[in-house]
Amino acid sequence: MAKNIPSLAVPGLSAEHCQFHTQGLYWVACDTAEDAAAICRQVIEALAADAKAALIDSAQGLREIVDGLAPDRGPGQLALYEAEPQAALHLAQDLPRIDPAGRLLVARISTADWENTDIGDWCRTLSDSLRDAGSVLLIVSEGQNVWLLEQLRAHNQAVDGLAQLYRGQGGVRYLLHYWRNALGVVGTEDIELTRHTGGFVLAGRPQPLIETGGDELLFLAQRQVLEGAPAFSEHWQLFESIGELGARAGVAVSATVIFTMDGGQRLDVLARQLHTLRLLRGNALKLVVREMSPTLRYQDEQLLLACGASLIVPFGASLSRFLTQVDSIQGYTWRRRLPADFDALLSRLRPLPVSGLVSPREFADAVRQMWQGMRNGEIVHQLLVLRPAPGLSALQACSRSIFRRDGDIACVVDDMLYLFLFACRAEGVEQALDHIFQLSWRELFIGRELLLTLEGFGGPAFMDETQPLLPAADAANVPMSKVRAALQPRPISLPPRGKA
Repeated sequence: MAKNIPSLAVPGLSAEHCQFHTQGLYWVACDTAEDAAAICRQVIEALAADAKAALIDSAQGLREIVDGLAPDRGPGQLALYEAEPQAALHLAQDLPRIDPAGRLLVARISTADWENTDIGDWCRTLSDSLRDAGSVLLIVSEGQNVWLLEQLRAHNQAVDGLAQLYRGQGGVRYLLHYWRNALGVVGTEDIELTRHTGGFVLAGRPQPLIETGGDELLFLAQRQVLEGAPAFSEHWQLFESIGELGARAGVAVSATVIFTMDGGQRLDVLARQLHTLRLLRGNALKLVVREMSPTLRYQDEQLLLACGASLIVPFGASLSRFLTQVDSIQGYTWRRRLPADFDALLSRLRPLPVSGLVSPREFADAVRQMWQGMRNGEIVHQLLVLRPAPGLSALQACSRSIFRRDGDIACVVDDMLYLFLFACRAEGVEQALDHIFQLSWRELFIGRELLLTLEGFGGPAFMDETQPLLPAADAANVPMSKVRAALQPRPISLPPRGKA
């Protein structure tokens, strides 16, 4: 990098990412005053000995920056201008008094100075003045202001470069929104820096953010997710309803969007909202669902994940734990394949309205239909073959069963019980069998086989449409060794008080 071309001078950062034009307006937004001072100092120290520069700051800020400058580095001329609060608003009018020609101007200013200000008009006027004067102005702002950054991105024609310096993901981050100079234009990238005594240096290779809009630090959430707490910072925006949140998220690109799920929220409405946002806004958006009451079952979670959810925080997680989990997905993009047809997806992840013991033909047809989500990797089902114990028929073993969920069905073929458990993970099979069979299924059946395909379902045995008739559910139908002892009431009497 040539010494006579001013830049942010971050070692390891390419010229395309930090070099300035010979005239124009650049902006670096810092969360803290300390980082803002460090960037100002680093830029000034990197200037050549024959360069001219000017530093604009408060009296205290000037001392802080100048006192930290290395005595053997920096420009041959450094003019210091003490600025009152909001002096930057009149910078375009004051520019001729600074003798800007050929100078690099560095101004450290608080973001609070731009409240209730037309930042777009200010940028356009100042940019024209800088080009006329042949000078470069670097604005280094301190303090978080999400609104200000959104406005600056919207007026990118008047600002040649916009970047953020923030603390996140375990270190110091340089978030480049865009940057223009003689080498071309670069888009949004998130780069890790390290703070040394002399300033900031590159810690790793720049990581391009695909389909990003520069709103990575923004959190959009339903108010309920914070359990009554106010917004944590200006990066957080809270909304009362899912509709309001969805409308705002509809113009976001890579923000974190957090929905609530409780007993009053319809699952299909939330799933459709997630699917719409993921389909329209791309994979950089981080979609989070926080379960506020014990509502979601496994199949519900799979539906939300298939519709685009990046993270589901289960009920019972504390607020601090929830925030930790949300922080853990920062910097990630959603990498699953999104089905284009939401209604077809919903039908694949919802059970048919049938349960219990059915004919082999009905069983085979229903399983084939519900197996679609399994083929697409969207959900997991269990298909079992249970062999009855000696002395028991499959129908006898099934006589003491209760099917409580739609999609859990069974049939008898060749005196074997075929059982389909909808949306059931492998580790949940035994618990599901405990719920279905009133008697001990471990004694009712001596063999259990897991089927991974539907081969054989087209055979003659599964063409039978005869509806099964269960035997009477009494002890006579089940060997005594398999029957639990019935409770028998017996009279008891208590002795009078004082007598044994």
